[in-house]
Amino acid sequence: MERRTQIAGSPAPPENARRICLGKIEKSFLLRNSFEPFSLNTTASLPLPAWPPQWPEIQQAVLDCLSSQHWADYRGPAAEQLAGNLAKRAGTESCRLMSSGSIGVETSLRSLGLPTGSRVALCGYDYPGNFRAIELAGFRPLLIDAATHNFSLAPAPLREVPAEELAAVLVSHLYGIPAEIQSIAAICQEKGWRLIEDACQVPGMTIAGKPAGSWGDCGVFSFGGNKPLTAGSGGALLSSDAAIAATWSRLLDRPSDALPIGELPAAALNAQLPRLDDCNQIRNHCTRQLIEQVPWIAGATEKRSPLQSQSAFTQYKLALQCESRTEVMDQLRELGIPAGPGYRSMHRSSQRRCDRWGDLPNCQELEQSLCLIDQRVLLCQGQAREQLIDALNRRSCT
Repeated sequence: MERRTQIAGSPAPPENARRICLGKIEKSFLLRNSFEPFSLNTTASLPLPAWPPQWPEIQQAVLDCLSSQHWADYRGPAAEQLAGNLAKRAGTESCRLMSSGSIGVETSLRSLGLPTGSRVALCGYDYPGNFRAIELAGFRPLLIDAATHNFSLAPAPLREVPAEELAAVLVSHLYGIPAEIQSIAAICQEKGWRLIEDACQVPGMTIAGKPAGSWGDCGVFSFGGNKPLTAGSGGALLSSDAAIAATWSRLLDRPSDALPIGELPAAALNAQLPRLDDCNQIRNHCTRQLIEQVPWIAGATEKRSPLQSQSAFTQYKLALQCESRTEVMDQLRELGIPAGPGYRSMHRSSQRRCDRWGDLPNCQELEQSLCLIDQRVLLCQGQAREQLIDALNRRSCT
């Protein structure tokens, strides 16, 4: 059947007009260089790569999608290709694309079949949207203290929770550093808890040879903001449990997909996937160089994750633990380096909304000490990286 491409009764646009329109779009894309420098302020001139990336293959993929006239589809070929690619990379049987990673976390909770009001554990230092997702799904958060070497949920206090006090655990890999997912998964299996793995910041990471996003009953990716895979919005939910995957259509289709990602973002993401591993390696190598060649950064990252030797880090952001965080952030910003604080600890959350397992001292420490350097800095290469290291060594950050 011929595909309808215009409103009924309106004339079809001339082919040459369509070419002119696409040509203008293409020209506007190509005006931005693939490695356009970024500077945070006018006093600094440190060249940082642009992010989101301005790669020609992304531009071409979006233009091809526009030309194909599939860009208005709910689930077109680009989205189907992306879902297949993500499931293959994560080693899961099913992948459902959606409008955000937060929706993915909430949907994963709803798909587990837990009784309303069940407790779901998460780290007291975490993306705050995860706390809200637990509430929106009809469950009650139980806050667990963090491990200071990886900023994620600590297995030791989690193991102390009686099996009957909890139904599920939500664990995040923050800033490209793996949580102790092997230990946490073993605890969940021992106690009969379900496990949701928030891998939103770590696409492409492997832990003990197993891809992030495949360790739990469900895994979640995000494509929002300046994530390692980005389209401005979007997310993906993954699982190898057929019973869980079977609930997704019931939760999300009304009858069409109520929370789709869209063909244009999917096309842009497909074009980024072939470079994902290379970008992860660039960030990892830059991080190692900064630690090796900038003494004050070595001191601020001395609490390294013991899982580093058996994991392929993605190093999404460089997290520094600083006694004088405000001073460090000010000095970094003077260099034109995008830097800011980490998340706020959730230890202050009202007892009407959640429960706490202890006083969460590590969460409080991380809230006060963490300074995050943006991934654009870690993507510097060649002369730009040399300039970066030289500039950091000339500063007196402590």
